[in-house]
Amino acid sequence: MDAKTQPFRQGGDGGSDRRIAVDLMDRPEKTHMLPVWFFIGAILLIYGVLIVSQGILEYSDPPVANYHAPVWWGVVMVIVGGIFFQRFYPRKK
Repeated sequence: MDAKTQPFRQGGDGGSDRRIAVDLMDRPEKTHMLPVWFFIGAILLIYGVLIVSQGILEYSDPPVANYHAPVWWGVVMVIVGGIFFQRFYPRKK
């Protein structure tokens, strides 16, 4: 695009030399957005802690298979949630 100069227009006050120009493209406002992965990590971390605690409460009365699935899945969710939470935690640059 070619830059074109525009002629000066006088305002309605009859001869004012004030020029007001606003250039919106030079300085866009910086917005701080939190990544969605931060919230997903927080949710996984919270749910993992809840599931692990429930699995520990049920540890004395194991199911027939004796795998303790709530404990293992809770630990997996805590680890994955902790990684996401730590990696995408908002920090100042």
